[in-house]
Amino acid sequence: MTTSQLKEILKSNILTVSVPDDEVSDAWEDYVQAGAHILLAPPCVMADDDEADMLDRLFEAAGDNAFVAGQIAAPNIEDFDYESYYNDVLNRAGWLYDMGASMIMLTGFSDILSAKCAVYAIREAVQDFPICFGITLKDDGQMIKKSLSLLITMQALDICAFGCTNMDIEDSLELLSELQSFTTVPLFVMADPGNYLEPEMYSDYITSFVNHKCAMVGLLNSSPAYTAAASKECWQLAPLKPDFPILNAVCSQNESLFLDFNGKIVSKNKQLLEITTEKQEEVEQALAVFNKPGSMPVCFSIKDIDVLEYAISHYAGRPAVRSDEYGEITAKEFGAFILSEKKEDSK
Repeated sequence: MTTSQLKEILKSNILTVSVPDDEVSDAWEDYVQAGAHILLAPPCVMADDDEADMLDRLFEAAGDNAFVAGQIAAPNIEDFDYESYYNDVLNRAGWLYDMGASMIMLTGFSDILSAKCAVYAIREAVQDFPICFGITLKDDGQMIKKSLSLLITMQALDICAFGCTNMDIEDSLELLSELQSFTTVPLFVMADPGNYLEPEMYSDYITSFVNHKCAMVGLLNSSPAYTAAASKECWQLAPLKPDFPILNAVCSQNESLFLDFNGKIVSKNKQLLEITTEKQEEVEQALAVFNKPGSMPVCFSIKDIDVLEYAISHYAGRPAVRSDEYGEITAKEFGAFILSEKKEDSK
C-alpha cells in the first residue's frame, strides 16, 4: 500500500485497529472476524527470525480481509542518540517493508526530535511507506502545547494520520478534542482500556472520537469483543474531514506560532527568531539553545544545502526557512515552512 492509497481509504472509512495478544496466536483470526481492518504487530526491535514468524502468523490471520501494520516504538529519551536511532529505524523500516507490512505505526512518542528522526529514517528506507504517528503524553501542564507542536511538525512531513497511543481513553478524548481544530490529517486513537472499560462502554466512545476527526480507532490489550463493539459503531459512521488542507504554522518544542498566507505572523505577542549562518558549527551552537523547552520558534536563513538540511532535521520543532530555490526544495522535503521574502513582522 502507498501513502496516497491509505490517505484515500481514510477519507471515506473509519478503520478499526486491533492489537492481537502475542501469546494466543490461535485466536488472531477472531479479531478479523470481529471486524478488524488493521492488525498491529508488536514493536519491531530485533528484526529477527522470531519477529518474522510473528508477522507471518499475523499475515495468515489477516488473509485478504485486513492490513498488517508494522510498529516502531519511541526510543528512551534519556538514552536518545540521533544517529544511532536513525540507523536503527532505517534498518527496521526496511525489514518491515520487505516482510510485507502495509504501513508503519510510530507509537509512544513525546519528543519532537526523535519523532522527526524516525520519519526521516523511514523515508530513506522506503520512499513511499504509509506512516501513522502516535504520541503518548502525561498531563504535566504543558501537554496541550507539546501535542500541538508535535502535530504541527509531523503533519508537515506527509504522515497519513496522527493520534494518541497507550493513553487513558478519557485523556485521549480530551487531547484529541483540543487538536481537531488544527489537524490537516485524520486523527486516530489506540487507547489503554484500563481495568474498568467493558466492550459496551467502549462502543459509547466511538462516536465521540469520530466527531473529533478520528478515522482509526482501537484499544491496546483488548479482546475481539472490543473489536466487535467498535466495528458495530464504525460501519454506521463516516470520517469528518480536517478543517484545513494546510496549516501555516511553525513551532518549537512547546510554543506555536501561526502565519497568514503572506507569511505575516498572526499570533499575538510572539516573534520568529532568525538564525543566519552558513556554518554547521554555528547551527549546532544555536540548536543547543533553541531546542530547549520554552524557546520560541526559529527561522533559518541558510543557502548551503547541507547546512540547511542539518539545521531543519536536528531542530526540535517545525522551523521557517528563507533560502534560494534549491534551499526551498530541501525545506519542503524536510517539512519546514517556507518564507520566500523578508517580512517586517519577523525577526
